Amino acid sequence: MNKKVNLFFLLVISVVFSSVITGCAALAIGAVATAAGTAAVVATDPRNSGTVFDDNTISTKIQNKISDNFPDSNVYVTCYNQVVLLTGQIVTQKDKENAFFIAKTIPGVQQIYNYIDVRLPQSFSSKATDSYTTTQIKTKLLGMDNIDSNNIKIVTTNSIVYLLGIVSKKQAKEVSNVAASINGVAKVITLFEYKA
Repeated sequence: MNKKVNLFFLLVISVVFSSVITGCAALAIGAVATAAGTAAVVATDPRNSGTVFDDNTISTKIQNKISDNFPDSNVYVTCYNQVVLLTGQIVTQKDKENAFFIAKTIPGVQQIYNYIDVRLPQSFSSKATDSYTTTQIKTKLLGMDNIDSNNIKIVTTNSIVYLLGIVSKKQAKEVSNVAASINGVAKVITLFEYKA
């Protein structure tokens, strides 16, 4: 365990040092938050390793099929505990329905939330803002004692925050309030699985 922690901090220091040298302080902060999140997820994810593997496989299969079938779209696929969330943008309503059908045909999918918008893909700057919003929420959750941020998946698309994961109803409310408090968040949609 100590070797993992030491390697993690070495990675963080390397990223910060190289980013500061090149004058990219904002990149360093984002990279540190991402690296911290990745290391923590590996150590404390509430799903068993088989479920994590299945979720990653489901996401990859759906993402690849949607990308192949709708190259002009900007669809994001998120899977947590075999629940699939589709977000982003697609050109027609028919394409949106077909994307849902693709997700439905993948083995292991238990439920699908289709929040794809029928419109042209969002701009690069809008994507960057969404990514920054997600990072801000993750950072705030890391500072909360009664919330294990690894139980929660955060997706931000077009200023709308989607929350998935395994939490209590009290924790769900607290996490939702944190997400809603971030500047620029238009709406928070909770798709949690509740534990006792």
